[in-house]
Amino acid sequence: MGLPGRSTRKVSVWPVAFVGGLRYESPKVNAAGKVYGWKTVFDPHRPFAIDMAGFAINLRLVLFKPQAYFKLRGVKGGYQESSLLRELVTLNDLEPKAANCT
Repeated sequence: MGLPGRSTRKVSVWPVAFVGGLRYESPKVNAAGKVYGWKTVFDPHRPFAIDMAGFAINLRLVLFKPQAYFKLRGVKGGYQESSLLRELVTLNDLEPKAANCT
């Protein structure tokens, strides 16, 4: 059994335990295996409502898109992940891991 991000083509996502007052936060995944939303308490309408521990980015994608970086300034608190991920992918590009985030 390998690490969930090892086979990442663009950006992989998975559930994270003990985040934001929940037992876990998770991407919502439809029957086709596509992410369509987020199970989270903190601002679930963020473009990518995911904790930093819940995703992996393929290094080739970062190198191909050098404008994408993790911004600490000029970004509303809790939106750093969304700021980075929207520079790299769309919701449709996300690759659910961990048995489709179940």
